[in-house]
Amino acid sequence: MVTTKKLQPKSISIAGANTLLGQHFLERLLEKSTLHIASLHDCLAEQGASSIIDSSEWTVDPKTARQLRDVPLLTPAAEALAPILVSFLPEDGAKEIEAKHLARGTRVVTHCEHARLNVPLAFPNVLPDPDPATQYLATPNCTTAICALPLYHIHRAHTIEAATITTLQAVSGADLPGIHAYMIHDRVIGHLDGEANALTQELNRIFNSAFAIDVFATRVPVWRGHTITVSLHLRKENNCLAVEKTLRSVPGIHIESFGTNINRGRDRFTSNMPLATVGALRDGANNVLMILKGDNLNAATVGLMEQILERLEI
Repeated sequence: MVTTKKLQPKSISIAGANTLLGQHFLERLLEKSTLHIASLHDCLAEQGASSIIDSSEWTVDPKTARQLRDVPLLTPAAEALAPILVSFLPEDGAKEIEAKHLARGTRVVTHCEHARLNVPLAFPNVLPDPDPATQYLATPNCTTAICALPLYHIHRAHTIEAATITTLQAVSGADLPGIHAYMIHDRVIGHLDGEANALTQELNRIFNSAFAIDVFATRVPVWRGHTITVSLHLRKENNCLAVEKTLRSVPGIHIESFGTNINRGRDRFTSNMPLATVGALRDGANNVLMILKGDNLNAATVGLMEQILERLEI
């Protein structure tokens, strides 16, 4: 009789547990993941809280916090109780705190901006899996993630020569405490140089500067979900039907029925949404025009983080 060994769940610690993305990550893990949460790290502990349930800034389903009542809540720099630390720390001080964890031998996977151009990027199905010995990994910006998956497959099949990208980013993607929706009601805030430069630099890194990229970044009075318009000049088969055929076979990309009534209502965001949705695809004068959409709080950030962790070797 052959017996199979039951795999133990991978154990992780989470820094920045009470940030908006930290909360969404915890909600996702408790809903569907096999990852085990060994400890939570947040400045709440420095303020005297003994449990994540003591947070007055909890914005996701309250039952998530109740389920985490008994998970140790530690300060951001305290020693992690798992071999992997996931970091959603606020940018201010994140580099120094992560360095302390790395010095103890803890593997760090960070979503913080400071690391994205300086340490190996992890992006399943776009970049090769990281070397198992790599101790410090970064995940891409949510806007980069939504763009990069379709661009990767389009470039591989049709060779992109130039891309012009305009982002319409929800305000929840701003660093916490960030811009609240009511502050930009009836306004579009652009052009955001820092965010445009970040997207340009990250895409250039992912694609090794294989094609020219121009980016305009804007914030729009939408709480959740990014919309991205892309104009592509292709070397091969420079038409939308060829691009649509390529993207239809890619896991993680959904193509909507073009021409759907715009009055159908708001998108309903769920944890099983694809990383990128193609909302429109048509031929321009000398290029292919594409509209992408994605959930900046789930699929493009915490969902991608979950994929990376499930593929990591310990």
